[in-house]
Amino acid sequence: MGASAEPALREVLDDAELGGLARVWLTEHGAADVPPPSEAMVYWLTIDTVAAQLAAEGNSEELRALVQGLAQQHSGFFAAVWRVEHPATADVLEAMGRLHPDKKVAKEARKAAFKARSQQGG
Repeated sequence: MGASAEPALREVLDDAELGGLARVWLTEHGAADVPPPSEAMVYWLTIDTVAAQLAAEGNSEELRALVQGLAQQHSGFFAAVWRVEHPATADVLEAMGRLHPDKKVAKEARKAAFKARSQQGG
């Protein structure tokens, strides 16, 4: 895809699933005036990214470092992220609870996974 893809990518900027990825592509290809993503979109993309890494690598050291970084950077991360309507939200939060070395943070992740499962009805 070249510059001709830009109009199509701009059309999906508000899409919950595609908007974040479209922003990444546009930014990496030097597009101007790319609007910042909403907090909800950032969380959706975060869940999607961690889910992809879990599927590809399992419980790798890189994934462990990513989980620690996410929990450190965003205060209230688990309080907000369990509401993300992504099919892997509960699984990702469960994995974060398994991977995080801090027992308190790991417990927060497991509680968030439980809430996500309850929200999904399963």
